[in-house]
Amino acid sequence: MNKIAFILLLSFLACSSLQAKKLFVEMEFHKNSIKLDDGSNKKPQPIKGEDGKDLKFVSLIGALNYMSLHGWELVDTKSVTSGSGFVGAYGGASSTSTKVYYIFSKDVPDEELQHIVDNSFKKD
Repeated sequence: MNKIAFILLLSFLACSSLQAKKLFVEMEFHKNSIKLDDGSNKKPQPIKGEDGKDLKFVSLIGALNYMSLHGWELVDTKSVTSGSGFVGAYGGASSTSTKVYYIFSKDVPDEELQHIVDNSFKKD
């Protein structure tokens, strides 16, 4: 019985050390294409097809399904409103725009995550 418990403990420890870490990306959907920001670049990078051109989607849902198909899990969304203005009960003027960002995660090996984290610091 002790041998079985010892083998199970070793198996558990071996499996837990092999677990991947989560990589988070922010997806922006604009003009039927998506751009991803993993924190290591100065600006979001577009998703490209095999021909090297930006992938164009028919809809936002198509883009979300594409991400799911490639192993990404939708974690959260965030809205960012910019501009100013006032719209009250009797009308008014407004020049605001709202962008919605989608936060995804995916399990990646420690080495891949470490590489991205190493490139996410500001260089002085």
